[in-house]
Amino acid sequence: MTINEIIQQNEELQLRYARALNTIAALERKIAKLQKENKELLEENKKLKKYNNILMRAIEIALTIRDREKQDLHLKKVLEKLKETGEFTKG
Repeated sequence: MTINEIIQQNEELQLRYARALNTIAALERKIAKLQKENKELLEENKKLKKYNNILMRAIEIALTIRDREKQDLHLKKVLEKLKETGEFTKG
């Protein structure tokens, strides 16, 4: 192998190395973005589970109430309270 071939091969390897570093940097940015999004989704999931538990408990209580109007009133009050506290909004 001649010196010129070695120099050319070295230049090619440097270019490939630079491209690899750029790819790694881009992937690191994507990973950071996905980790942030995942954290946000975990928090949202936690909040939705809490709301689900509240609503399920409200339904359980409503089922123990014999009067249909009182059931409706109970569930409406639960929903109003959730809306007032900012813990529940429609889709």
